[in-house]
Amino acid sequence: MPRVLRTHPVDVLFAGLSRRARLFSQGWGDEAFLEEVAAAAPFQERPLPIAPEWSAPRLQRGLRVRDGTFPSPLARLDVAARTAHVRWLSAGQGPSRGACVVLAASREEGFSLRERMYAPLAREGLDLFLLENPYYGLRRPVGQKGGALRTVSDHVLMNLGMVDEARALLAWLRGEGHARLGVAGYSMGGYMAALTAAVVPEPLAVAALAAGASPVPVFTQGLLSWSIAFALLDGPRRDAEQARLRLGRIFDLANLTRFPPPRQPEAAVLVACRRDGFVPGDETLALHAHWPRSELRWVDAGHVTALFTERAALCAAIRDSLARVDAAA
Repeated sequence: MPRVLRTHPVDVLFAGLSRRARLFSQGWGDEAFLEEVAAAAPFQERPLPIAPEWSAPRLQRGLRVRDGTFPSPLARLDVAARTAHVRWLSAGQGPSRGACVVLAASREEGFSLRERMYAPLAREGLDLFLLENPYYGLRRPVGQKGGALRTVSDHVLMNLGMVDEARALLAWLRGEGHARLGVAGYSMGGYMAALTAAVVPEPLAVAALAAGASPVPVFTQGLLSWSIAFALLDGPRRDAEQARLRLGRIFDLANLTRFPPPRQPEAAVLVACRRDGFVPGDETLALHAHWPRSELRWVDAGHVTALFTERAALCAAIRDSLARVDAAA
């Protein structure tokens, strides 16, 4: 059986519906910031320490749930996005078997999807920390409609914020005594989880689910590109191809092959979907090749359908990655 099969029709349907909410409808955004990002070496400094404030725990479907907030280490975010929101799920009894920060996918607002998907792991004794992405949900700027970010610079800021907030939360967890730590996510969340693992110097498990080495083909060639009006993005010239090329150059700055593998690549589990119309299977293969000793698993599903039909496999990837991390290394 070939690794990659024909795109799942549900992916095509989802892309057609999603294109109504255009990405980057207000253009490139802060040009000075985009130039600064292109010239800088990101993630060289550790984010400032955080001290999350937690709500009183409540019981929800047999789990102990607490909501927390902390100031984002990335001060350049829009005012509405500068407070990070995180939900903590735990079994509430017995010692923790480890802690995992789980990042959100593209346009995924709130915590309900990840709660449903990964609750079995919390019931097994893993502590899960679900971060809300900057510019989504409780952190959405005034005037933004849903998860369709208005400018390219907003998207870059969101991605930088995701990584810095995950790094800061992982450092806090390590300081609280959690020796066995991991980071995970699906789609964009999986890609940003992989980037987090690449820039954290300590041992860290990572489950990169439906993610690849580079975001460039996702935004410029795959089904997600249907949501971008490239001709309008280019401005008065209306040159769609030039806009596509420029967007690729900006997003290629975060290509994972530009970064070293995580400290323990053997604690990395990658999951690819054989019928994925959003993330090319070749990109997951490229990440697997760049991370020696990582494990690559395939599921026979599309990008959208895997969220519903392959939950056991996605949970297993997180569980197994955390079991492999050597906290003493």
